[in-house]
Amino acid sequence: MQKLLAYFRKIAGPAAVMAAATMGAGSASTFILSGAWFRYELLWAALFILPFLVIAVDSASRIGLVNKDQGMFSLICKHIHPGVAWLILAINIPVHLFIAMGQMSIMTSSTLSLFGYHPPATATAFEHSNYQAVEIILSLSFAAGIAWLLASEGYQRMQKFMTAFMLLMVICFFIVAVRGFQEITAILSGFVPSLPEDLPVPSQDIVRSSGISLLAIIGSVLAPAAMLGIPYMSADNRQAGAVDFKREFRKSVINLGLFFGANSLFIIIAGGFALFPLANHAEIDSVHEASRILLRAFPQGFEFIGPTIFTFGMVIAGLTTFVVTVEVISYFILDMFGFPWHHTKENKRFKRTVITCIVVPAALAPFWTFPALFKNLLLMGVNTVVVPLVFLAVIIILNRKSVMGEHTGSIPRNIMLAAALILSVVISIIKLPEFIQSFSG
Repeated sequence: MQKLLAYFRKIAGPAAVMAAATMGAGSASTFILSGAWFRYELLWAALFILPFLVIAVDSASRIGLVNKDQGMFSLICKHIHPGVAWLILAINIPVHLFIAMGQMSIMTSSTLSLFGYHPPATATAFEHSNYQAVEIILSLSFAAGIAWLLASEGYQRMQKFMTAFMLLMVICFFIVAVRGFQEITAILSGFVPSLPEDLPVPSQDIVRSSGISLLAIIGSVLAPAAMLGIPYMSADNRQAGAVDFKREFRKSVINLGLFFGANSLFIIIAGGFALFPLANHAEIDSVHEASRILLRAFPQGFEFIGPTIFTFGMVIAGLTTFVVTVEVISYFILDMFGFPWHHTKENKRFKRTVITCIVVPAALAPFWTFPALFKNLLLMGVNTVVVPLVFLAVIIILNRKSVMGEHTGSIPRNIMLAAALILSVVISIIKLPEFIQSFSG
């Protein structure tokens, strides 16, 4: 037990927090549907993006380690332009409000489904049921627990919980995927880069595009909140004395490369093994539907365990993304408006801000069914504008000697960041026509 606790302390840190958040329900949905539609053929994409994720998040983390009392938005204002900071903030706040609401809905619906409680199938039946009342109570209960986690103590408590949640998610999704490893030959072939043929949906005028799934896998990992938020967490986590950059990089590799990477592969393998063989696998279009029919993950007689464990993993995934979302929104707002932003037990302004950021989406989530078009517009807008802008901001600030001193980015690190920037621009350009078409429609 002591060895386990010692190892836990070694991996705990901002990188573990961001790994837990990146493992959220959005990424899980992307990965499970990739497996359901294309079996193991896009496993290579989940592996391909990991070095970019590790270098991008670790580079942003170094900015916070070197600048303990200057937030990322303050640095963008000072060293790039205030207009850039305000643009990023103006886009991120509403988008992350929607993300928090979505994660809360996933948490409540998944928790209720664990007890066999599902929303009525028709609007009339829904109106005459008590489902929404139960969902409201559960949403506010989650909000109260999260408020205790984030507001009763400082940053360190949240970090410990999030590291534990990350490990719990990896265990859950590994259990669901483990039976799929009997198809090891097919799994290994999935690591050879290739693009499978598009998958038509029978009796529907819909095609599951392998190219879009590929972009979704890559885009779900290159999240702007991770790069913008981890400098604040790294500053709050920094101990007195010199910074050990090698140790922090090892943590990034372990948490973002190893644990997040393994988790991504486990989910794709679970979908490829349990869902792809089904006759209607092309028709599966939501993580809720996928989780309900994830029966082949366990042998006959134990089929019910698969959906239960996967759904529990989704509750944790929604929780971790929600926690990081409200945490980083609080950092962003306070820093941008010039208030003390450190997450400490004594910072009452941070506590008030984070509680507001918790309660608002938790209270709204049970009442608001997202218009799919509006949600897609927001998320596509973030990918189109913010992701390349954030990469560019990280590269500029990382290479300013007035900011980083002797710790400016090395040539290999800058090459990786430049490649990630180009990749994010390519994804944005490809998605831009869809964004414009949806907006005009």
